[in-house]
Amino acid sequence: MFATASGAITHLGSSSLLVPLSALYATALWRHHSAPLALRWLLALVLCLGVMVVLKLVGHGCGLPEFPLFPSLFAGDRFLSPSGHAAFSAVFYGSVAALAARNASSRWLRVGLPVAAAALVLAIGASRVAVSAHSGAEVAAGLLVGGLSVLLFLWSSRKDGAPRLRTSPWVLAAMALGLALLVHAGDPSFIEATIRRVAHHLGSGAGLCDLAGQAFTGRSG
Repeated sequence: MFATASGAITHLGSSSLLVPLSALYATALWRHHSAPLALRWLLALVLCLGVMVVLKLVGHGCGLPEFPLFPSLFAGDRFLSPSGHAAFSAVFYGSVAALAARNASSRWLRVGLPVAAAALVLAIGASRVAVSAHSGAEVAAGLLVGGLSVLLFLWSSRKDGAPRLRTSPWVLAAMALGLALLVHAGDPSFIEATIRRVAHHLGSGAGLCDLAGQAFTGRSG
């Protein structure tokens, strides 16, 4: 039962689900006369995912130093590939909830929506550990990158009004169907495997490890 629940929850952070949802959300923002808001959100999303790709390339190609935060909590944890599920879910659900809360008429919704989003993101992060996909340190790193991206988005859009977006029942049905297919068939994402192959190539012949070593140690060569 626990394994089944963890497997279902973990798919809520899958790129196979969140990439199309992100495209739908950006389109909805744009169509509701909020092009600057849509662009700011896409920038935060691209920044988040770009940082994660770089960290995964360095981790798979050269290895990462120990996770610098809470060393006693994550002592001995593997720190090779920070969790993309944790980062993507944090930036997506966090941004959507924050915008919805900004325009909510009820105080309970203004507080409840971000709290619910945070609980969902933490559950997704915990599920990655439960299904043995990542260590606690790797999940924490992903949550940190995603959380900082949300804060950047909120700061950059602090003067923008939040449009009222009506969710179509067809969109909700498509989301439910997509999640059901992921749970049944598994995550078809090939991103991690592709990053691993590219990292091996870069780490072995393109000087990636030298650059990474200089970046982490602050040495210029």
